Amino acid sequence: MSDFVPRHVCVSCDFDIKPDSHGHWTVADRDGLVGGTFLTEKDAVRFAVAEADGDRTHVHIARGHGEARHGTGISA
Repeated sequence: MSDFVPRHVCVSCDFDIKPDSHGHWTVADRDGLVGGTFLTEKDAVRFAVAEADGDRTHVHIARGHGEARHGTGISA
């Protein structure tokens, strides 16, 4: 059995969540190392919060025209 234990790439990275032109939600850390595309905003938030070790202050949601909301306050 392997002793490999996966670790988060970013412990305190900031993540930006925004809708794309196809109606999906994209998540990307500001260093360009971690991210993904999700069908729902809830799934995108859940991923980002998990990658930020549960610290919602590192998750920022853009709700159109470049607006970003810090600390989602959304339960994931």
